[in-house]
Amino acid sequence: MVAPSSIKVLDVRDAVLYDKEHIPDTINISLGRLPFVWNQSLSSGDAVMILADNYCKSKKAARILHRRGFRRLYAVRGPVLKHLSSVHEPLNGDSV
Repeated sequence: MVAPSSIKVLDVRDAVLYDKEHIPDTINISLGRLPFVWNQSLSSGDAVMILADNYCKSKKAARILHRRGFRRLYAVRGPVLKHLSSVHEPLNGDSV
């Protein structure tokens, strides 16, 4: 998975899971801490792609950020680990 550089990728899984395996250059703020520390790494003008264990957590993170003025929010469908397994695989058979 490669996101444009203008999009910040936010992983809202717990730090233990994030440390175990994560996509490089993502920001980790667990869902429970998000309402309190979001402004240390994010600005309401940022476009943010949300990675979570499941859809409900992605939606909750989006609601928290939307209440704080974020308007360009995107969520990856499915569990993060599903996307991690394809990070190093080329798309459509193209070489990397």
